[in-house]
Amino acid sequence: MAFKLIEIDDSCRTDHWYLDDKDQCYCFGEYTAREGYAYSETNQLIINLKKSVDRKGKAEYRYKTQAIQQVGHMIKQVVNLPDVTFVPVPPSKSKSDPLYDDRLCQILEVARGLDNRLDYCEMVTQPASFPAVHDSEDRPSPDELFDRYQFQLPPNYLPRHAILILDDVLTTGSHYRAVKRAIEHHLPDRQVVGLFVARRVPKTIDPAMIFTSLDD
Repeated sequence: MAFKLIEIDDSCRTDHWYLDDKDQCYCFGEYTAREGYAYSETNQLIINLKKSVDRKGKAEYRYKTQAIQQVGHMIKQVVNLPDVTFVPVPPSKSKSDPLYDDRLCQILEVARGLDNRLDYCEMVTQPASFPAVHDSEDRPSPDELFDRYQFQLPPNYLPRHAILILDDVLTTGSHYRAVKRAIEHHLPDRQVVGLFVARRVPKTIDPAMIFTSLDD
């Protein structure tokens, strides 16, 4: 998959309505919701990443593993690893839930296997399980998510000055803003940036399809 780092700037920030011009965020590609694997390479990557862990043991699950490996290599190529601490966005399920999916941590373990200078910390966690956003009509606000989250650092651990919040898809920006708020509340002297595998984009409609042909 060919990729380049894309900045979430004024040209596209309005697609993610909880972000503002103080949020510094980047992504590797663009994901179009409600389209399948064949729509784009990024769609294929995201759909494979999001395969449920209840598919583990089935032949198709190898595509999730391959996607995790791919994103780990992408991170290694574009991030100055000695300069940052990664913070994965908490998944929708608690660690005690059978459907708990630690794909973001697995991605970071792949990248750390390529360069042991990588540092990451699950300093923001979600103790209870909630429906995944993509499986629910309920899209929680940053305030609601912030109230669900807990913040804790390991004993004697100090994160690096730059903190990179990692998530797979940037949709509204609510999860990013909630995690950022938790970090800034406890570590106000740190610089916080977002990195996403993809940002969700609205599907483009061909204007010619809006009108019925006069010949019909």
